[in-house]
Amino acid sequence: MKKIILSIAIALSSLIAESQANTQTRQVNYEAANWKTWLLDSTQKITIPPPPSAVQSQTELQTVKQRMKKLNEQQSEHIKYWNAGAPSYRWNQIVIDLLNQKFEVQLRMPASWMNIAIYDATILAWKEKLKYKRERPNVLDTSLKTVINAPQTYAYPCEHSVTAAAAAYVLAYFFPAKADSIIQMAHEASQSRVDAGVQYPSDIDAGWDLGKQVAMQIIEKAKNDGSAKVWDGKMNMDTKKWTGKYPMGITLAEFTPIVIKSHDQFRLPPPPDFENDMKELRDFKQTFHTAAQAYYWATTGPELWFDLASKKMFEYRMMDDAPQAVRVYTVLNVAYHDAVIAIFDSKYTYWGIRPNQYDTTFKPLIDTPPFPGYPSGHAAGAATSSSVLCYFFPEDAKEFQKLAQDCADSRFYAGIHFKADDEVGLKMGDAIGKYVVETWMKLGM
Repeated sequence: MKKIILSIAIALSSLIAESQANTQTRQVNYEAANWKTWLLDSTQKITIPPPPSAVQSQTELQTVKQRMKKLNEQQSEHIKYWNAGAPSYRWNQIVIDLLNQKFEVQLRMPASWMNIAIYDATILAWKEKLKYKRERPNVLDTSLKTVINAPQTYAYPCEHSVTAAAAAYVLAYFFPAKADSIIQMAHEASQSRVDAGVQYPSDIDAGWDLGKQVAMQIIEKAKNDGSAKVWDGKMNMDTKKWTGKYPMGITLAEFTPIVIKSHDQFRLPPPPDFENDMKELRDFKQTFHTAAQAYYWATTGPELWFDLASKKMFEYRMMDDAPQAVRVYTVLNVAYHDAVIAIFDSKYTYWGIRPNQYDTTFKPLIDTPPFPGYPSGHAAGAATSSSVLCYFFPEDAKEFQKLAQDCADSRFYAGIHFKADDEVGLKMGDAIGKYVVETWMKLGM
């Protein structure tokens, strides 16, 4: 009798476990299918064919199994590398590496365009997933042991392929000399999903096609970002304002914003007289800590905020949700894109003087950048990023706000900004970040 009861209990446990597994699969959040794309002119023109029939799927399943049997060390490494985090995670690392190799492209902020392409392509992919509801290979054949944990989402189209193609074609546009290697990386990312046993070949083909179509539309937008405008050569000659041999970034204010209404929407009031600020700088006593902070932030850029966003997504297990993850990356990068435009609008509206020009005897700790000081770009950029992350990760708001304040303070410690530059920069950046994220969330869902 005890054996019968035990057998029944085991059977019931098995059924419950199977039911829970099926429920878990069906409880995947597909709300992204209802989100609005941001920059696509016509989503109707972007199409993929229906997934193959059940018979064809069986044939593809054999292809998947054969590839898995022949996995080599390099393919296994590709699987591990591209499976880390959300599909957009690695591409945000890659764009930073590319920018470090080619500084002149940085002003066009390609990370914002890349993430918009991934974002819009992901939304369309989720619509297709929900439309066709194609199960993954391991669901069709429960004996299939995937190399990695299979995602709970439907298979068609492959989100990693969608992301890879969308990212790669946009980056190939911005970095044409690296185009071949970028596209090759994208194919590796895409193929790794079949090799891992979590996608059919037709999943990745459809994903690639979808991502590429989206990228082509985004590239056309990027071509008209305003970066082609040429400086007219007009230079400030007032010695009470900033002067220099070449005003770096002077055309940035002419770039086309992505979310804010215009380049002057957040234009600051005129700067104050800097006499008291200059005295404060002269009287400032440098310490080991303040010098270290000045040097640290002088060599740290927007990548710090990407790393922090990624860290928080890992901590809160958001990396398993591809649409949620790319939304954070996209809003963060787009906010920074628009903040730079607004920052340089105020810089070249007022040509705010730098401390070493206000007092030529003053020696800053680090080299002074070749553009006006009011407002501090570091302070405003950090506050913008902080504001976005505060929205998505409110539990960690104090951490983000402290980092933004540290960044702003560091420019005073470095002797290249007055405190007034930093203070207005923080307020301006915070306002821009809030505006962008609130506008995005209101219009994008």
